Amino acid sequence: MAKINSIRSKYFNEGKRIVEIARETETDVKTVKKYILKDDFNTQPPQAKKAVKSKLDPFKEEIDCWLEQDKLERRKQRHTALRVFKRLQEKHGDSFDCSYRLVATYILSSRKV
Repeated sequence: MAKINSIRSKYFNEGKRIVEIARETETDVKTVKKYILKDDFNTQPPQAKKAVKSKLDPFKEEIDCWLEQDKLERRKQRHTALRVFKRLQEKHGDSFDCSYRLVATYILSSRKV
């Protein structure tokens, strides 16, 4: 904070140019400009992000059930992401409007856990 106050003092009280201040303080010109233009240095806490619902939310329980059952099967008999996607399309028809990539990403993340 002392460096910021020094930079602001040199600019506003002594009337020095930004380039001169940058050379004296060995600070980048962009940083000096940022310190001069900013009035309030108190940082605001980041806003909590609202949880966004996924299109896949209504189907996640069903997918998780299939993947749990797959743990009892041999490796070659388990569902692939493509098979899960096609099975959801067949079962739910037009009400299933998710992309393959969304399903594959969810399956990958659930298998890692």
